[in-house]
Amino acid sequence: MKKGIIIFIVILILALGGLYGYMTNPFIQEKIASITEEDFSEENIYSDLENLSVRLDEEIMNGEESFTVYLKDMDLSAIDQINDSLSGVYGSGTTYQQVGAIGDTYKKVTITVGRTTNYYAVKAYLNQEPIPATEQKAQQLYQVICQVMANYVDESMTDFEKEIAIHDYLVKNCRYSEDTTQPSGSDIFRAYGALVNKDAVCNGYAEALHILFTCAGLETQFVVGTADGVDHAWNLVQLDGEWYHLDATWNDPVPDQKNTAIHAYFNVPDDIMSVTHVWEQERYPKARSMDYNYYAYHNLYFDNFMLCKDNAYTSMVTNKNDWYEAAVKNYVENENDMQFVFENNNMYESVSWKMLGSGEYCVLVIEAD
Repeated sequence: MKKGIIIFIVILILALGGLYGYMTNPFIQEKIASITEEDFSEENIYSDLENLSVRLDEEIMNGEESFTVYLKDMDLSAIDQINDSLSGVYGSGTTYQQVGAIGDTYKKVTITVGRTTNYYAVKAYLNQEPIPATEQKAQQLYQVICQVMANYVDESMTDFEKEIAIHDYLVKNCRYSEDTTQPSGSDIFRAYGALVNKDAVCNGYAEALHILFTCAGLETQFVVGTADGVDHAWNLVQLDGEWYHLDATWNDPVPDQKNTAIHAYFNVPDDIMSVTHVWEQERYPKARSMDYNYYAYHNLYFDNFMLCKDNAYTSMVTNKNDWYEAAVKNYVENENDMQFVFENNNMYESVSWKMLGSGEYCVLVIEAD
């Protein structure tokens, strides 16, 4: 009898020791989980929110409704902030739930995915995927995408030419919304507002460019930050291996001037953009080049005002253009400087102008009547 009790106690001690080893030893847990858990693998284990956000972005674009991961050394509550690292252009994580655990080291979590109108419209254009009948806005957005691609973009164009064509289309056809007090889910914050309603705020402009550039085959990223201290969104575009900032919202005159597009913030590097814009630069690729800056590329970036004035006179008087824009280094605005438009001609009755930027990058926009 005593021998049986001793054997039982030994077995119990071994069992408890095994359980303790399982609960406290990640190596043992991993070995057992690799056999018992079908989706337990190194690439499915996450210890930081940044990499988990990348996975979520991939699952959004892959069309998955949900996916399961294992969290190690990461609190479940951290997932509350998972969408903060996403652009939200195509979707986001909607819910998450712990559905299991492996010892006290791994939490098994299922994340469900929600997709935006942009997702269905872009997938329809790029992959001919059918748009669900319930997604009427996606169908409307898809129709506009098709029209823009057919009328403004063709394969003979360079990526830079495609970028200009798409940017100018958006700026000339969308106006900055006068009702900015609408809730964050409103159309003015989405590409739908910019392209279908033709009324949007910065987020809508940036989303619209993001999906149009993607459909045109351009490499692009959606950027969030602030501009002059206000929440803002814009784009990064890659051309010939270099990244450039593009802010269509700041290139659209306010109040709205139809058929008018400025290019002050068209393909500028980090150092110029950071004068007025703030963003988490470590999250995005570096932009260092001026090669495809709108003014530099078109030989409209001048070392001094005298060179700019000569070029502007040729454009506005000799070539009879009533609109001129260029960048000038370290220009200080002077009202008398603009009188050159009237020299030796009576073509115009008045001239107006505006200055954008400062220091090494001063953009001068002149309009004559």
